[in-house]
Order: sequence, then C-alpha cells, then structure tokens
Amino acid sequence: MSTLRRDPVAKYLERYAEPEAVLGSRLDRLTRHIVVIPAHDESATFLKGILPSVSSAAAAGERVLCIVVVNSTDRHDDKLHTRNQVLVDAMKKCTVADAICDGRGDTPCWYGNGVGFDLVIIDRNSSGHRLPRHEGVGLARKIGGDVALAAIHAGASQARLIHMTDCDVCLPADYFKVSGRPSMSALIYRFMHEPSGEPVIDEAHARYEAYLRYYMLGLRHAGSPYAFHAIGSCIATGVTAYAGVRGVPKRQAGEDFYLLNKLAKVGRIETAAGLPIRIRARHSLRVPFGTGRSTHDIAKDVDAYGIYDPAIFDLLKAWIGALSSIEGVDPHRAYDCVCSQAEVGLDTSEQGHLTRALAAIGAPKALHEAAAQSRSFAVRRKWLDDWFDAFRTLKFVHALRDSGYADIGWRQAITRASFCNGLVRDGNDENIMTADSFELCRRLETLEMGT
Repeated sequence: MSTLRRDPVAKYLERYAEPEAVLGSRLDRLTRHIVVIPAHDESATFLKGILPSVSSAAAAGERVLCIVVVNSTDRHDDKLHTRNQVLVDAMKKCTVADAICDGRGDTPCWYGNGVGFDLVIIDRNSSGHRLPRHEGVGLARKIGGDVALAAIHAGASQARLIHMTDCDVCLPADYFKVSGRPSMSALIYRFMHEPSGEPVIDEAHARYEAYLRYYMLGLRHAGSPYAFHAIGSCIATGVTAYAGVRGVPKRQAGEDFYLLNKLAKVGRIETAAGLPIRIRARHSLRVPFGTGRSTHDIAKDVDAYGIYDPAIFDLLKAWIGALSSIEGVDPHRAYDCVCSQAEVGLDTSEQGHLTRALAAIGAPKALHEAAAQSRSFAVRRKWLDDWFDAFRTLKFVHALRDSGYADIGWRQAITRASFCNGLVRDGNDENIMTADSFELCRRLETLEMGT
C-alpha cells in the first residue's frame, strides 16, 4: 500500500485503469513514443496520416507505438460494425499482427510490427465487446491511454508523453520532437484545417475554426488561466499528470475539454513548438457536439452563423481582474468586495449583466467558500482558479449571452473585438469582412502565436 501512495501511476493502474490496461505489460518491443487513436467508422488509409511522424522518429532511431481503439456501440447499425471489422482486418494484415489477449473474456487485441512503428489494435467493436451507449470516444481514448500508461510503467516504452490524436489528421514530421517544462501537465499542438474540396463543408469548417481561435483569444484577453484549445487530435499529456487526473473522462463527447480542464489544475498547459497538425475538413454526427457536429450544423445555413459578442470577454476580464480583491477580506464580505472591484468602470447596464451572470453560476457562495478556506491569499486564489475553471467560464459566457449579449455575425464579432485588432490591415476593417475564411483563420493563429 505504501508503494501505491508513493507512485501515482501504480495507484492509478491498480484502482482506476480500464481492464485492457494489462495489455500494455505484454508488449515486448521497446518504443520511445506512444500515440493513441480512437477509430470509429474509418478506413485503414488513416494510417497514412501518421507516417510522416513515425518515419521521422524511425530515422532518428526512435520507434513509435501506435495504439488504435476501434469502437462502436450496440446502437450502431450492422453496416458500421462491418466497416469497423474491415478496418481491424486491414490493420492486422498490414502489420502481420498477432493476438495478445488471454482467455475468452478479454477484449480482442493484436500486436503488429509495422515499418518503423508498432501497432496495437484493440477491438471494442465486436459483439460482446462494444462500448456502453453513454461512454463513447472518451472511453475509447481512456482505454488507449491506459494501455499506454501500463506500457510505460512496465518498461515497454520510454515515452514521456502520451500523445492523443484522431483519424482525420496528418501529423507533422516533427510531431514527436517536443518537450516541456517539469511543471507541464499537457502539450497542445498547433493545428490547421485543410479544405476537403466540398465548398459548403469547407466554409463551415473555416468558420468554426475561426470561432475556436476567437474564443481562445478572448479568454487570453480576459486573463483566464484556461486560455488554450481543447481539440482531441492535438493533445499530449504528461504521464504522471494523466494518472493524477484519473485518465480521460468517459464521455460521449467533450472528453478533450474536460481532460484538459482537469490537467490545467495540476500543472501547466503549454503549446508545442513546431509545425501544426493538419486536420481534414469534414462534418460528422458521431458525437452530440464538437468540431464535426458544429461543422454539420453551420453548413445547414452558413450565412446565419453567429458567435459570442466580444463585450462578453471584456466583462470576463473585469471579473477575473477583480478576483485578487479576495485577499484579506472576511468570508461574508468576499463576494461584495470582489464584485465591487469588478464593477469599477462599468456602466449601470454592464453591472446588471455582470451580477446576473455571476448569480447564475453561483459566484456569491463560491467567493464565501474560497475566503473560508484559509486566510492565505495563495490558498484562496488557487481555490478560486480551480472553481472558476474552463467549464464554469463557459457557463459564465453563456449566462452573459442569455442575459442580453446575443450572438452576432462571426465576422462582425472579430471586427469589433479589441483582442483581434491585429487582423486589421492598412487601417481598413473591410478586409476582415471580405477576406477568405481560411485566410482569417491563419491571421487569427498568427495573433495566437504572438508573431
């Protein structure tokens, strides 16, 4: 028991890992890097997308372990199950994979030797092994992450990060040439969406990417510690941090958002240097929300697409900037003191919107509880930063939207936002209103990178 307390990875594998984690200890070829990929209704051609990264690693004498979790649920139709089985068979054939599962109750799994990489194929698609209805891609990622963690713990891999991506990407050659500070809990890769050749889908995808970048820039403008992208295909987690937050949340969608929300509370979220991951533009109804679903919905009426009013991020900035006022105040006065500081410089209407939104997310009670934790400012502020996390920040944004700051046209929002001023060229706002949508995405990324 004392060993488990000292070693968070061992503790996690003992108490919280999925049953498939044991497969990680059965691998007998040493690898330097690991990437986990959930696969649902995909073709084996997706492997072409990882080749630039694994080939580059192999050229440096570093072997990669690729863990693919082919998954479906019983609610999916037989045709999809058949397509998934075709994928499993194709991957087994191309890597001459051997079974590594023991006994009839184990999840079917194969271990293949590819050119420059090893491939673990986990079958959560076959009858009797499918995912529960309400635990979709999140559980698939967690299974793969747990196998990766077990392989590292058993010494089968020397990986320092557990990379996670998807089947619709092309990983850059320098994908595995990353590093981070000791305080880092996760790395977020740069990304860009590539046109598919379907004009409506491409336009919808570009507009959604512009929103993602706009939202992140808005959070950064406000001083939020949660100003980072949450895209499942662009994450690499620290090994100990992954165990510390108990792996990937087992959700149908949004598991990337909630995983990073937890990781941000135990360490720094950093942006990886190097080339971006290229993501193919496509729409999808596989999950209830996220990039694919958003693209599908935007494509129904591209011209009607609206995003958050930039004024919301100014109020968010006022609130976050006032949180330091909790220092030294009595718990019963904590909310009033912080709220009064946040209202400095706001007009009566803005103050009303702010207080209604704060009431909607339970801020009065939270400020009292934060101040009651300790007289130490550091303890109070850490408690508040953990409480006012990425999820509650989003609730706050939605509360302001619902209180009167309705969504506006996406180009109009970008034009108005002070945190997007760097997009204006030659002092002319019209270039934002008329620029190609993918070009605007690239300009927004340039603002993100600070160059």
